Amino acid sequence: MDAFNRAARQIYAEALQSNRLIKGRSLEELKQIALRQEGVIQTQFGSVAADSEPMSRSAPHTRNSVDHPFGEAEEALAQQVVAVLGGERIIALDTIIGDGRDGVTARFLIPEQYAQIAYGLKLLFDQPAAWTVEEPTYTIIYFTDEAFEFNKKKKLVDKDITVRLAMGSRRGEQVKICRNTIYLGEGKKGVFQFEDWRVKAIDKTGIFLHTGARRDHLWIYDPETERPELKEIVTAISGLTATGKTTTLCRKFAKLPKEGSEMIGDDGGTLGFDGSYAAFEIGGLYVKTEGLDESQPEILRAAESRDAFLENVAVTKYPYIPDFRDITKTGNGRAIVTRDHLEIASQSLRAEKIHYIIMLTRNPLANIISRLTPEQATMQFIYGESIESTGGNPEEAGKFKRVVFLDPFIAGDRLEHALIFYDIVKKNGIQCYLANTGSIGPAETKVTLRQSLAAYNDLVRGQLRFSRDGDCLGYRYPIKCDRANLDEMNAHRLFTDRETTRRRVEDFFRGRQAFLEEFEGRYGRIPAPIRESLPYAE
Repeated sequence: MDAFNRAARQIYAEALQSNRLIKGRSLEELKQIALRQEGVIQTQFGSVAADSEPMSRSAPHTRNSVDHPFGEAEEALAQQVVAVLGGERIIALDTIIGDGRDGVTARFLIPEQYAQIAYGLKLLFDQPAAWTVEEPTYTIIYFTDEAFEFNKKKKLVDKDITVRLAMGSRRGEQVKICRNTIYLGEGKKGVFQFEDWRVKAIDKTGIFLHTGARRDHLWIYDPETERPELKEIVTAISGLTATGKTTTLCRKFAKLPKEGSEMIGDDGGTLGFDGSYAAFEIGGLYVKTEGLDESQPEILRAAESRDAFLENVAVTKYPYIPDFRDITKTGNGRAIVTRDHLEIASQSLRAEKIHYIIMLTRNPLANIISRLTPEQATMQFIYGESIESTGGNPEEAGKFKRVVFLDPFIAGDRLEHALIFYDIVKKNGIQCYLANTGSIGPAETKVTLRQSLAAYNDLVRGQLRFSRDGDCLGYRYPIKCDRANLDEMNAHRLFTDRETTRRRVEDFFRGRQAFLEEFEGRYGRIPAPIRESLPYAE
């Protein structure tokens, strides 16, 4: 890990000394530098568009120093990045992380030929003005070598890529080196993973979740006053990439006078021991553009603004108009859209208290929404049941998978992570729910966005009631609602053939049991009240 820190400092110092360092540039200056690079174009809207290689995160090639102790290979990687960047012009982008109150900063060291990455990251994490920091908390370095061009013809798993994260035990020791990937998401998720580690293991202020949050001020009936009262409700939405977090967070629930809805953050944030929430991206959102159309008007307008950065999005020949419907290039087209172009974006990245946490899954056996006890919520997060997306591993996209806490960026003891979550939820009375945003029932009927939003609206307005007993998966299912269609909400009612249901549930439990055995073999026995809260065997 010391080798990574030395490399980061040496690259910066040598580039500064030899006048190869491009630092302290404004957003507009970075945009102009990016537009001078090969393969980077300015669309008719005035936005910047470019393709990355690869067109997704390099998950199969990524390791961190906590789960995979570093050795000679990482020492060699540190030496290589110093040698390769020793003769190149380098952009040093310094940004704040979050709203600045936690004193966390990041430095990105990027070869000038990939200036579009610096432009996009400044849009995402920072304000337009130029500035620099003395000692960054996190450092993320991009570089490519002779294997880069040959990689373009290979599948992701076969590409010659190396991504390593030195996690450190103190602030400032966190360094990520990205070899042969120029995907902007590596920079974003590098900060994400370092925040994940800092909050839990270094600052010890709570846990970082793969969770966005929204704040709604709504008229809700108060049984004590026997009349509607205007109340603030903060809802956290947790899910893997491409399961609907951003879409859910960027829709208004407010309908009546004095009501209001705002998105606090869309991808990750700190859940404090006091039940508070803090997002980590002050500049913008990194959204998937697959399926982006008039049904998501706010995000579409922002993606078509001059300030957006488009990555791996299809663009027509001159006059260069983005076509979000065209996914022949990849299903993982991305846009960085600024909060300034999202009317629903809040001024603050923080909330004093989370009231609800909704976990998103894609599982035909799951109800559109189910209520969970704190024990069930913790166990459900451990199972992390969802699907793979083009943003994680394109070759596995659409396949069912289990990822602890719906967060592929956790480092260290996952059971410790789960028990911290359980304590926070229990102590602060946070209500937890599981929502299915995929398909439902034996026919695997698509769960529509309208149906999901109706269920969430009923929930935050206190108009959903749940069963006392669990269904075949142990979940408490909806028995009363207002806006949502109750007939289509409960999966177990749609499975009318008992034998089909039995086989599907049995197969599902086999997967759970195998996952549970592997988890406990690695991290230790889960406390019984949590372990047994959800069934894993017939």
